[in-house]
Amino acid sequence: PVSIFFRLDTTMWCTLLLFLIPICSSRWTSGNIDSRNQEAVVTSYDFGIWSFTLEDKAYRVKDAVVASPLNKFKEMTDGDHKVFEHGSLGNSIAASVLKVQQPGNTNVELHVNHQLGIAVSVNDKAPENAEVGATFTFPGAKGIYGIPERAVDLALKSGHKYRLWNLDVFRYQLEDTKGIYGTIPYLMAHSGSKTVGMLWNNAGDTTVGIDYNDAGIQATWTSLSGSIEIFFFPGPTPMDVLRQMAYLTGKQYFPPLFSMGYHQCRWNYRSEEDTLSVDEGFDTHDIPYDVIWLDIEHTDGKRYFTWDSHNFPNPELMQEKIAAKGRKMVTITDPHIKRAAGYHIFDEATANGYFVKNPQGTADYEGHCWPGTSSWLDFTNPTVRDWYATMFKYDKYKGSTPILYTWIDMNEPSVFNSHEVTMDINAQHHGGVAHKDVHNQYGFYQTMATYAGQMLRSQGPPHDTTTRPFLLSRSFFTGTQRYGAIWTGDNEAKWSHLEKATPMLLTMSLSALSFVGADVGGFFDNPPEELLVRWYQAAAYTPFFRGHAHLETKRREPWLFGEENTRLIRNAIRSRYRVLPYIYTTFYKSSQEGLSVISPLFFHWPADEKLFTLQDQFMLGNAVLVRPIASPRSDNHGNIEVYLPGEPGEKWYDFNDGTPYAAPQSHVIVCDDNKIPVFQRPGTIVPLRERARRSTTAMRNDPFTLQIALDSKGQAAGSLYLDDTHSHKFQNGAFVHRAFHFAGGRLTASEYTVTTQYTTPAAPVTEQFSTNTWFERIRIYGLTSKPNEIYLEHGDDNSFNYGGLQGVDAQSIKERKQLTFEFIDGVLTIRKPVAYLMMDWVITIA
Repeated sequence: PVSIFFRLDTTMWCTLLLFLIPICSSRWTSGNIDSRNQEAVVTSYDFGIWSFTLEDKAYRVKDAVVASPLNKFKEMTDGDHKVFEHGSLGNSIAASVLKVQQPGNTNVELHVNHQLGIAVSVNDKAPENAEVGATFTFPGAKGIYGIPERAVDLALKSGHKYRLWNLDVFRYQLEDTKGIYGTIPYLMAHSGSKTVGMLWNNAGDTTVGIDYNDAGIQATWTSLSGSIEIFFFPGPTPMDVLRQMAYLTGKQYFPPLFSMGYHQCRWNYRSEEDTLSVDEGFDTHDIPYDVIWLDIEHTDGKRYFTWDSHNFPNPELMQEKIAAKGRKMVTITDPHIKRAAGYHIFDEATANGYFVKNPQGTADYEGHCWPGTSSWLDFTNPTVRDWYATMFKYDKYKGSTPILYTWIDMNEPSVFNSHEVTMDINAQHHGGVAHKDVHNQYGFYQTMATYAGQMLRSQGPPHDTTTRPFLLSRSFFTGTQRYGAIWTGDNEAKWSHLEKATPMLLTMSLSALSFVGADVGGFFDNPPEELLVRWYQAAAYTPFFRGHAHLETKRREPWLFGEENTRLIRNAIRSRYRVLPYIYTTFYKSSQEGLSVISPLFFHWPADEKLFTLQDQFMLGNAVLVRPIASPRSDNHGNIEVYLPGEPGEKWYDFNDGTPYAAPQSHVIVCDDNKIPVFQRPGTIVPLRERARRSTTAMRNDPFTLQIALDSKGQAAGSLYLDDTHSHKFQNGAFVHRAFHFAGGRLTASEYTVTTQYTTPAAPVTEQFSTNTWFERIRIYGLTSKPNEIYLEHGDDNSFNYGGLQGVDAQSIKERKQLTFEFIDGVLTIRKPVAYLMMDWVITIA
């Protein structure tokens, strides 16, 4: 066996400072250590990331990591030691320093200055039983997080073993440490002053044991197959670790705006008439929504990429009617393929050998799923993925139109008549790879192929440019964030499942998977009306927002629960559309900087130990704090406790009425049926759209509101991003991103120029975006007295940078303009300033 130890203490830190020198040499990409006929390779990446790999013949995960190694290691000899020095870019020096010892060629000791402690043991067994393992110690850590997916607390618990093995678990149990639909083998350890992370790049059946002890927190990994490949993230903050993970495995893709609206789904809408009736119901009851979904019953006998000709005889006309209102549709395409001659997917896959093979490799693997006897496409094969992508072309997917998007389910994969309801671990994939080695990546590869299919279909008429894909997958792995959204699967209509949704979504988010949500109301069973309302109110602030229900539940459209509950649900969904400009801006920043859309509070206040286990609140972006209500009024009596962190003297503000609340302390918020606690962080500016519309398309030209929460210095900052909402033209500069700053009684608008070391470099500008959108309202929380006057001054016309204002004489609006306002209960509202988004301007409060 090979043992590797990482230690951290004050002495070690001081010792390692001797090696902190800039490294500019490009001679070394990796450092190699020969150990028991296995080559240990240490490789550097940007931002101080490095990896440790034992080179052997075991299967190594592909496609999860997208970053390229750097030529940043320099290897030197220091007596009996080998020293690897990892330089960094910019002005900082030595992001990592490794000191490698080889006593007797049986023990390798690596010291690292990033508060990481590790003991790694590799069990070198026979290839047919090649178990590998490692134990990592994080000295001083007070919390450890990650390794989704399961319905457990945010902070992982001592004494528990967590399994990472993607499974279709019927009515998954809360607090069960076994895995469910997806896996990201990633941990983040946090001490208050330091955060580090690691990725165990293995797609096999894995367990992680967590132990809190005097040395810190230990995580013991064991994988039943595959290889040892470990990546380390130096931090030093939670946000740094997340950005480093996103850099290594890919940032969240930037979805189209409609996908951030509300989605209506159930298993199943029965027919075209039923589907269009639901669509009309939203208009009748004045409730906005963007996407209606069709589950497996819409197909011809569970043959995906087909339609039931009796119930859906004219799918294109149905979609045209949906599209006329600016809305979209989603259909489901599971990975199992009905074994039926004459079904074009089956025929082509069979003729080309595109299915996973049985353990002997002599025939297609067969099992049972929704269509009956089925086989599974081998998405690990790039040729199969390329072929599958062509199935989304309009001439292949008959009845599909440009407004049709994709839901992929059952892709753990689920096999009804097999052990653990999944594929035989010895089934054979492309290249003779056993299923046990790639199991946790199977759904990831279907997601990759589906994304490619949506891209392929938009390359040509009727599209003038490629449209951004939207797809939802149940299964996931490291890197899935590059392709689609994820939901938490088949939850239940229980208060406990609403409560557990928050830590589940936060765990995925801190693991670099941002576009996440849970079925509103619970998939199984029928929710009490109060629970359904509270779920809508909470989910309105999560990245993915969809109502969904089981075939055997009662119909659950929002207007079926009485007039008062319809009003409450309408208000909840409208609250989502009101905050969409902020959500869209946050998604854009996530795609560029690697941050998550929602996050635990300790990400923002890492030294506050009250936050290390706090899981009933979350931050949306950096400005909005949300506290879902996950208990009935009979238990909480409408009194909801909220902890508001921050510096003494700062005040948070109720997001909707501006009531101030002091930080850092807990408050009991009185909530009626129409309210959950939502707060705006001091020092932030949030863009909103406050006109009620029936979809995101209908909001496209609406004016904006800026809502400003001042900090104790009377300052605030924020930004607003806007583009055409659906294409990839933003990658060529066709967007507007404006920065807003408030200080000294002046609100200024200018071009957003903030970048970090993690920001994706901008491409050359070859396209432009133009909009006449303006601000109809400025709302300020935190002013202490009523102003005497307020006036607007537009600056020089720089709108040509974005394509120019259309039909507006920029010079004519440059004159100083007195603004009307009101000051009530500490809230200043400036009405109709008509300040244009694409121009620089200043509003002065005197």
